Amino acid sequence: MRLESSHCTEFGGSVFEMHPSGALYWPAQSSLLVGDVHFEKASSYHKTGQFLPPYDTHQTLQKLEAVIECFKPSRIFFLGDTFHDPAAWDRMSGSNKSRLLNSLEKLEAVWIEGNHDQGIVPDRFKLLSSVEVNGIILRHIMNRDALGPEISAHFHPVGVIKFRGLKIRRPCFIKSPHKFVIPSFGVLTGGLDVFNSAFEELHYQETQLFFLGEKKIFKPAERYFKNKKFSSYNLISS
Repeated sequence: MRLESSHCTEFGGSVFEMHPSGALYWPAQSSLLVGDVHFEKASSYHKTGQFLPPYDTHQTLQKLEAVIECFKPSRIFFLGDTFHDPAAWDRMSGSNKSRLLNSLEKLEAVWIEGNHDQGIVPDRFKLLSSVEVNGIILRHIMNRDALGPEISAHFHPVGVIKFRGLKIRRPCFIKSPHKFVIPSFGVLTGGLDVFNSAFEELHYQETQLFFLGEKKIFKPAERYFKNKKFSSYNLISS
């Protein structure tokens, strides 16, 4: 099933296009942003005797290839935790290594260091702690003291809405006037509820949530939210 892009938003003076895979596209920079890919997460559990089917890297690569094909960017930013742990690149199969490198062959790839993959990057690439592009800082973990516009990852934001008697938990983008937190891209990653104290500084009126659907991005109406604290936020359908 082909994923479709479906929602644009303005941030830091630029227009961004959110994708239901969790990727963020920056048209003016021909750049794709993904965070928390967590390659080889399943295999990391094997050393403790916990066996998880080792297909997460393959499936995440399929997502990455699809979104690159969708937008055809000239540059990609990995916003940290691209690998689940320092040994992940060594555990990755030769075929998956080739798939990753081949998908990046025609792109400028910028790797930002996360807390899981400190110092880990394929040989031909350079690892950065953060980078500024057109006045917007890109980093792994949100800097609460930074005043300018910033795009980050790390927290794997998710939210819960109520719809027709069901509680639905979905990954989401969180955007305030100066902070933009993107969801995790990897297929085997958990999530942190948007009401967690880690997001406390984003709990105010101008914050917006954009949920990942199967093929589209959506902003549900206020009445669908499980937690009515959101009634004070700007969460009206668009």
